[in-house]
Amino acid sequence: DGLRFTVSIRDHKITVDAPADQGGGGQGPAPVEMLTSALGACMAMHVAKYCQTAKLPHQGFTLDLAYEMATDPLRVGSVTVDITMPPGIPDKRKEAIKRAALHCAVRNTLKETTAVDVEVGE
Repeated sequence: DGLRFTVSIRDHKITVDAPADQGGGGQGPAPVEMLTSALGACMAMHVAKYCQTAKLPHQGFTLDLAYEMATDPLRVGSVTVDITMPPGIPDKRKEAIKRAALHCAVRNTLKETTAVDVEVGE
């Protein structure tokens, strides 16, 4: 179906599609949106784990991600992450929350050079 595909992850199925203005049908998130969503989800899990361990209130915290594309080659050039925590978190704990978010595996993968091997078969 044009640019729409189904991605299987364990027992989950996710429809991936390009936006209409990029030749898709907008039936699901685009691959770059999936990438930034994976980053946000990974960071959120690390923040939640830290807050649970430190016994900090974190119910309802949010992460908002925005990305800018770069060219030559086409890629995500930068990502901005805004974490909104419930009121009353001390400043020194906010720095620890930031460190927890930066420690996630997806962020580490994006930060480092990752080998990607591709094979085409029948």
